[in-house]
Amino acid sequence: MALNFKDIKETVRIKGNNLSIRILAATGKEGEYFVTVSPSLLVSGYGVNEEEAKQSFEENLRLFCEDFMKLIQSQRELELIKLGFSKVKFHNKDFSKAYIDDSGVLQGFEPGSLRTSILEETF
Repeated sequence: MALNFKDIKETVRIKGNNLSIRILAATGKEGEYFVTVSPSLLVSGYGVNEEEAKQSFEENLRLFCEDFMKLIQSQRELELIKLGFSKVKFHNKDFSKAYIDDSGVLQGFEPGSLRTSILEETF
């Protein structure tokens, strides 16, 4: 299965002492072992089966996040830039995969499934 990485919006958000990440992780067999890897964070895990690889990855990702959060803010920003992330001021809560791209087009829905309506609510 081929993925178009331009369609994947990976994010790292830091708010106070909380870290929220949305990343791509891929799992596949390499020789005798299965490997799960996040190319954007350079974190991986391996095991004799897919489940072990995912568990190893989750543990290594947790360690990465713990170590990352021990850095001071300027070091965090520098490390994220080294990994290819860019700093973007965040204005809206992101509760779904839907987002508006740089050209103002709504993205994140399955092709042909988008329906629009006007909703008005008073609270």
